[in-house]
Amino acid sequence: MVRRAREATFMGGAHVFPGGALDPDDAAPGTGALVQWSGDSAEVPWRAAALRELAEEVGIVVTVGGIGHFAEPAGGLYRTLEATGRRLDGDALLYVSNWVTPRGLPKRFDARFYLLEVPADVVVRSDRTEVYDPVWVTPRRALAAAAAGEWLVEVPTRAQLEMLATAADLDGVLSVSRRVAPARTEPRIVRDSQGAWSVLLPGDPGFEEADR
Repeated sequence: MVRRAREATFMGGAHVFPGGALDPDDAAPGTGALVQWSGDSAEVPWRAAALRELAEEVGIVVTVGGIGHFAEPAGGLYRTLEATGRRLDGDALLYVSNWVTPRGLPKRFDARFYLLEVPADVVVRSDRTEVYDPVWVTPRRALAAAAAGEWLVEVPTRAQLEMLATAADLDGVLSVSRRVAPARTEPRIVRDSQGAWSVLLPGDPGFEEADR
């Protein structure tokens, strides 16, 4: 996980998984040739963006045939791939969930979360521009840091950590995730009589009655 820059306009200071927004290059016609993906071609930009952000934010590049360290060169990841004849391994990502920001917020997102198995000896670093303090952490430890107020962990990230924490190990997480179709979750925001806001998830009391 990494900590977003405190001055960021969205989730500033929060601990998150490496990630970010789709760039135009992720959906460019030539990008598909740089990503190995055996599924629906419409998903290529999402997988390309996930792997690009992983490389840019923490220096892990996942290509067909291996996982290694990525030092940001001039021109960026895609130009490097073209020059070296390598391809990103989109098949290595396991799509597990889709979260959409509640209506009514000034900034919204439609986020996909992926799982990826990475060797423990892969070195991580932060770009020290958008994210800081990269750390390997167990789901339970991250949740404990959030509960103690040491980390700011927003609802979507917390939900992924809670899902991961239900399994005894990585194999357990991967096994369950491969059997269950990715769920789309759209939280709803409600305000109580005192004016305080809270986020409701499907199944929470009052969720069905809340404004869509």
